[in-house]
Amino acid sequence: MRKFLTPMALALLASSGTQAQTSAPPRDTTLQPVAQLSQPTLQRQPGAEPASPESPRTVAIDWDQARADARRQANINAETVTAARLAPELPRPSNRDAGQVANTRLPVLVPNMASLNATQPPTVLLFPRPDFYTLSITGDGLLIEVFGTRLAHAVAPDAITARQLRATDPDDLRVSATEYGQVADFNRYGAAYTVTLECDNPQGDPRCADDVLVRHITRSLVIAAGSPGEGG
Repeated sequence: MRKFLTPMALALLASSGTQAQTSAPPRDTTLQPVAQLSQPTLQRQPGAEPASPESPRTVAIDWDQARADARRQANINAETVTAARLAPELPRPSNRDAGQVANTRLPVLVPNMASLNATQPPTVLLFPRPDFYTLSITGDGLLIEVFGTRLAHAVAPDAITARQLRATDPDDLRVSATEYGQVADFNRYGAAYTVTLECDNPQGDPRCADDVLVRHITRSLVIAAGSPGEGG
């Protein structure tokens, strides 16, 4: 058994299991094909497990690449500590469920809190499951949600559709505007991820008016946890 839970994750989540539960279970998010994730919105409330279509497919994770990236990130963080005596701050979930992240079987990506430029400490909740997770960061009139999954419920019907679903911009992202803000979808290590920004005042808040912030937050994502489990 090869464990893959970074020291960063231990520092991030070690205390979360002892804190009071502050929210209901994860949102009722219907998983879509890996290259075409659904876009969560403020209207959806936390609920039960995701809907399970007839035959979901578990996607293989490239753990070798994930481990290499985690080592590279650890080296960067060490250099930062040496130079500035302050490591990049990561979100610290306040809900008890967060302690189950050791059982999540895909790389758990989280943003560097400094990228949020928050004026007040936000509320951070993490809802991990073996095949997916949702990280929710709320504060300053802004909801940031990071969703990752290793499940796919369909395959592209033909090669042209497959190429269209894989199409990305130079940042390897698929970014789109929504009624409430911005969404960035991307694939990494074989898993699919979505970063969602939603503003309380989407028309008047410049953070949701364009894709600058959602790209900045997506670029700040680092591996905080995840394990292939037995034999991985």
